[in-house]
Amino acid sequence: MTALTKYGDGRIIAIENFGDSVIEEFIASRHGSATTSKTYKNACRVIMKYFAAKGIAVPTTADVDAFINSLRADKKSDSTIRLYYTVCKLFFAFLDKNGKYPDVAKESAPLKLRKSNKHKKQSLNDKQAQSLLNAVKGEEITNRRDRAIIALALQTGVRTVEIERANLGDFYPNDDGEGYLLAVRGKGHETADDTVRVAPPVAALILSYLELRGDDGNDKPLFISTSNNNSKFGNRYSAQSIQKMIKCLMLKVGIRNKDKKKDNKRITAHSCRHYAATTAIESGVDLREVSEMLRHTSVNITAVYLHDLSAKTRRAELAVSNKLFGI
Repeated sequence: MTALTKYGDGRIIAIENFGDSVIEEFIASRHGSATTSKTYKNACRVIMKYFAAKGIAVPTTADVDAFINSLRADKKSDSTIRLYYTVCKLFFAFLDKNGKYPDVAKESAPLKLRKSNKHKKQSLNDKQAQSLLNAVKGEEITNRRDRAIIALALQTGVRTVEIERANLGDFYPNDDGEGYLLAVRGKGHETADDTVRVAPPVAALILSYLELRGDDGNDKPLFISTSNNNSKFGNRYSAQSIQKMIKCLMLKVGIRNKDKKKDNKRITAHSCRHYAATTAIESGVDLREVSEMLRHTSVNITAVYLHDLSAKTRRAELAVSNKLFGI
């Protein structure tokens, strides 16, 4: 099978001739967050550079497999290999759909990685969560905004990209009179079709920020940036900026270490989501409810958080003891 294809004007194009313009088309078709778009764009460039370095103008399925195997040979992490495998699949499918190049990744070998019951990121403990929550001082608009975001992430487990995507109209009072609800546009979703329950103390922090901001309009961002550099995000407080803000606060209160050799890089903004999950489970909340809170597609995904619980706080052994000895 030839891997050359024709554009509408009849020109024959090889894969090496695809530049940033085609990659930009692919990225635009994904409708992803700014962070995901940047990651996918860089991955596409790495893939193209690999083919160019090998002198492969018309890659085949075997060449795609060879690229993935080269990542293994370079001892790249499982998450990195998974990323490039996914981007290969999506990029060539996009090219084929748009008549630019055959989908040579369609029949590529299934990805086989080591399975792990451990999360790549680490949960915060109660003391760390409190320290992070109390790290923001002052009543200026940026202080109120950042305090509200941290509280929201810790209490509901929403991702930073979901915070970035949230609009004013997505935040509305709960019918039962207790707190608010937040409609969430999760990973891979184009609409806000999931909902999390925002507890009264957290809702109060968000409302305090919005009151000082004095803005309205359902389609406007729930959290806005005060930086001139965020115009490309539609003045939204981007996921990248939120992650950076949380990391800076973690360094400030000692959750992270300024000494890179001693720093625990497994603790990130995503650790707030882990805190919400493990705290809910430790508090005896049914796993299915926790799964709904995190908006997992399967309760089996949520069950992984069970492995994050320390033996020091796990109650299973004590429950057996209480039953055995009649305590």
